[in-house]
Amino acid sequence: MKQSIFLLATLVIFAACTGGNQKNKNTEKNTADTTLAEVITEKPVEIAYTQCPLAYLVNGELYFHSFDENKKVKFAEEPDAIFNFTFDPEGNIMYYSVERDSMLWLKSVDLSKAVITPEWIINWELTKKTCTTETYNETSPLFLYNGKLIIRHNFKWDYYNFISMAIYSIANKNITQKGYDYSFIKKLSGTLSSNKAEQYFQIIDQHLFYTRNSIKVCLTDKLDFEILKTKGSEDYWVETDFTYYTLSPDETKVLFGSVVEMGDLAHGPYCIANADGTNQIILKATDVGSSKSPIWLKNNSVAFIDYENNLFIASNDENSIQKIAENVSSYVAR
Repeated sequence: MKQSIFLLATLVIFAACTGGNQKNKNTEKNTADTTLAEVITEKPVEIAYTQCPLAYLVNGELYFHSFDENKKVKFAEEPDAIFNFTFDPEGNIMYYSVERDSMLWLKSVDLSKAVITPEWIINWELTKKTCTTETYNETSPLFLYNGKLIIRHNFKWDYYNFISMAIYSIANKNITQKGYDYSFIKKLSGTLSSNKAEQYFQIIDQHLFYTRNSIKVCLTDKLDFEILKTKGSEDYWVETDFTYYTLSPDETKVLFGSVVEMGDLAHGPYCIANADGTNQIILKATDVGSSKSPIWLKNNSVAFIDYENNLFIASNDENSIQKIAENVSSYVAR
């Protein structure tokens, strides 16, 4: 598969998340704990949406999750099924799409107000089908950048991706169309640019090295990627490669994708490591071939979903992976 197609691919989940229930802070260990968070649903809870650092969709219903309270609260003010959503930089204004008369419409809501009232904005002139991938039926996320909301559409098998973008200007209140811009979307997802990646990262003998402030450290010497190669699929095995680098909010941690197999798409899990090379863990339930990439939360933990659409929170400091929800189609940090 051509490199360009490989670069256009992002995250499918092919393995199950494993681990025990005992927390272990030993930085040499790379098999994380897996525990199930308490989930409180369909109960009146005294928790504001703005207190929750993570939101996610389950069957079109939006939930806000509080880690301090270990609770989730449903966004009850929207009666229609939500297709995708995002937040402004402060996390107070939420923009989202719903289906109305078989078309996707953009709406907004100010979550910081005492009375929360969703407002209609504009018809995207798009259908759910045109904004859903044909590979894994994944919905196009909604992005906000410099006062513009972006949704991708028009999936093409030649690229294994969408090839068009609809862009709504909040100031001008109009929609323009543009061809798919991979570098732009990559930037929106937080992935480092090629120049930044070349500046910080180097691959030597199938290991990833991170250099900053003239100090080079290995981020993968405690990880075993060979055991992740699917038994019996030797024709698809490749030398371990690395891609999709993102830094935690405080830049003390690195999230990166590994490539261990190559079919029509590249496959392999995402990993987390401290910038000094300690606390390396593999997120075995992730895959760089899917469009749903793991995301950083403000507390430097990582949210991701597996191939069964279970939502997890991973902390390499605690060497833990915690399941918090099931049947999740989309998730966004706020």
